[in-house]
Formats: sequence, structure tokens, C-alpha cells
Amino acid sequence: MSELRTLNIDKKQAEKKDSRLFRPSVIVLIIAGTLLNLILSWLMRQTDLPFYVDTVGTILTTALGGIIPGIITALITNIVNFAMDGESIFYASLNMLIAIVTAGFFESKRKKHLLHHVLYVLAIAFIGGVIGGLITWFLYGEPSSSPLSDAIMDFYTNSFKFNTFWSFMFSVYLTDIIDKAISYIAAVWIMYLLPEKLKKSLFMSGWRQKKLSKEDQRAVKKNLKGKLSIGTRTIVLVIASTFLMTVIVTVFSLINYRRYTKEWIAQNAEQVAYLAAGQIDADKVEDYLRYGYDTAGYTRTHEKIQNIMDSSANIQFLYIYKFEQDGCHVVFDSDARLPDGTMIKGDEPGAVVPYEPELEPYIQQLIRGERIPAIETHDRYGSLLSVYYPIYNSNGRCVCYAITNVNIQTISSFSFDFVGRVVLLFLGFFILAVVTGLWISRYRIVMPLAGMTKYADEVAFMDEDEYENKLKKMESLDIHTGDEMQLLYKALCKMTGDTVSQMNDIRMKSEEIAKMQNGLIITMADMVESRDSDTGAHIQKTAAYVRIILQGLKKNGYYTEKLTDKYMQDVEMSAPLHDIGKINISDTVLNKPGKLTDEEYAIMKTHTTAGKNILESAISTVEGDNYLKEARNMAGYHHERWDGKGYPEGLHGEVIPLSARVMAVADVFDALVSPRIYKPPFPLEKALQIIQEGSGTQFDPKVVEVFMEALPEVKNVMNKYRES
Repeated sequence: MSELRTLNIDKKQAEKKDSRLFRPSVIVLIIAGTLLNLILSWLMRQTDLPFYVDTVGTILTTALGGIIPGIITALITNIVNFAMDGESIFYASLNMLIAIVTAGFFESKRKKHLLHHVLYVLAIAFIGGVIGGLITWFLYGEPSSSPLSDAIMDFYTNSFKFNTFWSFMFSVYLTDIIDKAISYIAAVWIMYLLPEKLKKSLFMSGWRQKKLSKEDQRAVKKNLKGKLSIGTRTIVLVIASTFLMTVIVTVFSLINYRRYTKEWIAQNAEQVAYLAAGQIDADKVEDYLRYGYDTAGYTRTHEKIQNIMDSSANIQFLYIYKFEQDGCHVVFDSDARLPDGTMIKGDEPGAVVPYEPELEPYIQQLIRGERIPAIETHDRYGSLLSVYYPIYNSNGRCVCYAITNVNIQTISSFSFDFVGRVVLLFLGFFILAVVTGLWISRYRIVMPLAGMTKYADEVAFMDEDEYENKLKKMESLDIHTGDEMQLLYKALCKMTGDTVSQMNDIRMKSEEIAKMQNGLIITMADMVESRDSDTGAHIQKTAAYVRIILQGLKKNGYYTEKLTDKYMQDVEMSAPLHDIGKINISDTVLNKPGKLTDEEYAIMKTHTTAGKNILESAISTVEGDNYLKEARNMAGYHHERWDGKGYPEGLHGEVIPLSARVMAVADVFDALVSPRIYKPPFPLEKALQIIQEGSGTQFDPKVVEVFMEALPEVKNVMNKYRES
């Protein structure tokens, strides 16, 4: 493997990357789109046509630049138009929704058919016509008028017997379909005229890194395993905070509006009461009460008060009372019309009206002629705000009060209208804040973190031969957000490169240690074998047979829990040490040319115990798990038998360590087919027959099975060492 290099981002090169939110070309596009909207809407206002064509620039800007330039163009257009018509700002959210739908339409990779274009026009017409029509009805209570819209409304009213509302809604939708079709065709025509190179330079790409594929993004989400991603948390935070801000501003605005509206209505009511009081000859109040219409000037004064009442739109009742202990004595009382159209005739002069419960705390003050604050009362005529204006005679004494009543439902109506306008006003800015916040968080936080997470995971679990390739992928991510995220990426790249370099150093040292261990094993095994005059590369051949058997067992699915890669490597590595105990056997016994006596055979059998003891002593000097444990098992038990008649301990079946059972077959087979000082080699067929006959008695049947299945490989090993 080539020498690893650490990742390094060229600082100067990174600084050249464009991390600005708005490039100059995008700003120019927004300005051009806004001017196009304004010019076309101004031209339409000079005609009697019910079209606005004020979304051509929005559609064009969104299609060329993306969703952010589109919604900004829509908002600025409505803000500027608001200065000219006083109402466009309330429709800003609709044009911004049109920009969002347009962005989804143009960013879709699906091939567009005629039906897609028709559905798109119908969708944006629904936003501008139906939703816009509802806003118009809410704001003004009646539809705007033009010759075309009036003709369409008359058609629906006469043909389908629709009421005014439904006729209006159908007419504005049909009109807006025409409007949006014209706007869409105009925008597409302008795009067709623009050079391709210019169009590519105008798009506001959010990516500040290598673009992640859909598969990569799904892989990152899958790794979360049901947990909330930072993207989801960001979305929730942006929407919640923006919504909360909108609610707080709306609520506080409503509270202040209701307070100031109530104060304004009370002041207006007091002005009306003041005008009415100016018509009263206070020195004649007693005559008015006693003689009524028969008093000179009473009728004329009553008419004046009635005129004042009729000319004041917000005043529901206007009357003149004198307050006594027994009740309210009527001096003048105007006729009134309730909101539902019902006429209420005023009380006759001299009549006594009982006090309202809400007025009881102020009765004595009224009798004394003192001023009292405006009072809310609730009776059969609804909830009223009553203002009491004292009337003084020529002696400066209060003799009666001019009283005006305003229906509080008027305040609620004003408040509802105010809240609606505030919500419509803030909705546009809410959409801008949410969409922009989500867009920025996606491309400057979520996607950079997703990319770093993906490649960091790959680096963490990569194979050693993939180091260089994975590091190049990490570097190719190329995050250039121009903020802390870019610094984090640079730090991660450096840390990853350093870590991989350290891993490589550790791997190389591990390989050196492994080679040294193997060298020591082979050296020790060779020392033993060199004393045995005719073993003939026995340790190399048995190690090869052991590898073949282990691979066969794993292939057939035997002992799967045991046969891990590490276990197989440890067994194969330590196989040459299975006869290390022979170092304790004297040369006279070890190299005797003839058959061993019983005493000599007993000595020879001690090599298993001796080998086990030697390796246990070595194991005790090394902490932790290591390959010598399997070397000990093979040295101590490779002469045990499956039926329990072997030595040194008479173990049987699977009680015998697996490595020793494998070595038993490999060791016996090599002894059979190899020449020895005391015998010639057996023919291969005879040796295989002996191995098969020992299955289930001397050997593990599964080990014999896979050994016989691997005869071609076994023969290759035999031929290799026979030639050498």
C-alpha cells in the first residue's frame, strides 16, 4: 500500500469559494423580476380589465433563481404596490405561495406534459383567485367590480341561481385562471429568449459542498434509527419560533388596538353627547319633564337631537336623562334603529326608566351631577358602552345628562377586521422567515453535517485497502460555507487524516510483530524438527492441511460459532508448534530406526504433556487472549481420539479442543503418506482408507468429511512438497 497522505484543505483555495448567500447575479434577477411585476401591474391598473399580471416576474425569478429569490420578489412587489393602492400587502402571502408552488414545479425532474402545465396554472390560479377572493370578501365585505367580472357573476347568478358570494368566487377563479395563464406563458417566453449560459448563472444553488445523492441522504436518515435529526429539530425550531413571534405580536397588537379603539369610540361618543347637550336649554329641563311636547321649543330641540343621532354612524342610542332616586327621568329620547333593522321608538318625556345594574355604583354621583367614566352595560339591546355628559343650567348646576350608547359589537367587529389584517400582513413575513430559515439550515447545517457523518462513518468502518479512496471522498466533499461549519469540516478532515495515518502505522507495526511471531514459531518448530531425521517438512504440510480442513468446516457450516476469522488464523499460525514437546525426547528414542519398545513408546507419548507445559509457561508471561492458547491445545491433545482411547488424558468427542481434532487428521495423514526411518510411505489410497476407517473412532467425523471433500487441494500440497 502506498504511503498515506493526511487530508489538507488549501486555505487560499477555500477562501476563493463563493459562500455568500446572494450573488450579484441573483440580486439583479430579484430586482428585474420585481420591476417586471410592478410595471405590468401598473399597466393593468390603467385599464378596466380584471387582470393584474403581477406574478410574471415572480414566476420568472423562481424558475431561474429558485425558491428564495422567488418569494423575495413576491414580497417586495406587494410592499411597493401597497404604497400605491393601500391593499396589496395583504395579498403578499398568496404571491409567495405561488413562488413556492412554482419552485416545486420547475425543480421537479419529471418530464412535463401538457396536463402538468394545465394543473400548474389551475393550482396557482386557485391560490390567487379562490384564496385571494376569500381575502377580498373578508376585507371589504363585497366583491370588486369590473365589466368582465360583473358579466361572469351575472352568468352564474342567472344560470345556476348562485348567491352573490358563490357567483363572486367562481368569477374570480375563472378570471384568475386567465390571468395566471397569461403570466405563465409570458414568463416561459422570456426564459426562452435568455441565453443558456445566463440562465445557469442566475440559479441560487444552496449547496456549499459536493451535492449528496438521494441515496446518501437516505442512508444518513436510516442511521438515525427513529431519532430526531438536526434537520427536523431545526425545522421545528424555525417554525415554532416564527409562529410564536407572530402570535405574540398579533395578541399585543390586538390588545392595544382594542384599548385605543375603545378610547376613540368613547371620545367620539362624548363628542356626540356634547353636540346634543349644546341643543338643550338647561333652564327649561323641569318644563320639559312636566309638559313635554307642549313646552315651547321642545319639538324643534327633539328634532335636532334626532338629526345628531342619525348622522352619527356608531351611535346606537342618544337620550337626555335627569337622574333622581326613583330612576332615570326622560327629558329627550331619540328613535333608534338596531343593527338588525328593528326600529326602537324613544320614551316619552317625563317617563321614569329603572337604573341598569351596572349603573348602581354611580347613582349618587349622577344625582349630584358629577362626571363619571364610560360604563359598559348589558341589556336586551346587547352590550353597550355608555358615555354620560353633564348639562349645566345658567346657575352652573348640573340638571341632566346627555347620554350616548355605542354597541360594543362594533369594537369586536373592528377588532376582528384588525386581527385579520395583521395576520395577513405577518403571514407574508412568516412564510419568508420559515422558507429562508429552512433553506439556510438545510444547505449550511443539515447537509454539511450529513456529508461529514456519512464519510466519517465510512472511514470508521473501512478496510485497510480503502484508506486512500475514502480519504479522497472526504476531501471531495468540499464544504465551503464560510462559517464555523467549514472550520469544523477542516478540523474533521485533518483529524481523520491523522487518525488514518496512525492506524496505518499501527497496522504496519502489527504486521511486523506478526511476522516476528511467525518467525519465532517456525524457528522453534524447526529446532524440534531438525532433531527428527525424517519428518520431511512435516510442520509446513500439517499447517497447510489444517488450513484446508478449517476452511472446509466453515464452508459446510460446521462449528460456525467457533470458526471466526481470528480463531482460524490463530490455529493455522500456531499449528507448527504441535510437536514442540519432542524437544524433551532423547535422540535415541526420537530417531530410533526400528519399532519402539513399550517403555520407549511411553516416553514418546510424553511429548504431548511436555508441549502443553512449555506453551502454558509461555502463555503465563503474556497477558490477554493470544494464539498460543490454541498452540497449547494442539500440542497437548492432538493424539486424543474421538472414542476416548487416545492420550494423554483420554478425552473424547467434542470435549477434545477443535484445533486438536483438526490437527489429529492432518498429523496422521502426513505421517501415513510420508517416509519414516521405521517405514516406507503408504500409497495415497491406503492412507485415505485408514483416515476414513478412523472416522467416528479415532477422528471427528466432520473433520474427516471435509478433509475427503478437499482431496484436490490436499494432493496439491503433497505434490508441492514432494517436488521440493
